[in-house]
Amino acid sequence: MITALIGLPLLVLAAVLQSTALVHLRVLDGTLDLTLLFVLGWTLASDWRGGMIWGLMGGLCLDLLSGAPLGTAMLGLVLVAYFASLTEGRFWRSHILLPLASVILGTLGLHLIYMTVLRLNGEPINVGLALARITLPTVVLNTAGMLPIYRAMRWLRGWVYPEPVEI
Repeated sequence: MITALIGLPLLVLAAVLQSTALVHLRVLDGTLDLTLLFVLGWTLASDWRGGMIWGLMGGLCLDLLSGAPLGTAMLGLVLVAYFASLTEGRFWRSHILLPLASVILGTLGLHLIYMTVLRLNGEPINVGLALARITLPTVVLNTAGMLPIYRAMRWLRGWVYPEPVEI
């Protein structure tokens, strides 16, 4: 429960920033996906249930602010959190660079889910062009943003769930 109470204001802020201010910071047509970084950061730093809850909340926030079909971001972020949590974070936490690999795979997965849902809704999408102009630059931006976000999520997890002290 405390995971949701901590995560909701952060994810609302991330979704609003992502939908307003960060759309102006583009590389080609790619932008920083702050909500994905928060969801992945919490999933890797904390527990899988919390990551899935953050994916659900963050996805809902993004869905309410976007023109994509309702549920697209929720589906994408929950699936990304699920796949990142399969090893319960032990694999991804074993080396500092592995969260970077998770964000590369997570960004690619989230964009493929978006493209699939949009194509199923009849939107004409040039997948090759979308991958080159949107997904690849977004991967670069997300990779650059992952380490500070991951460190912040590890700190936040330690603050919310402190390690027990033994005497």
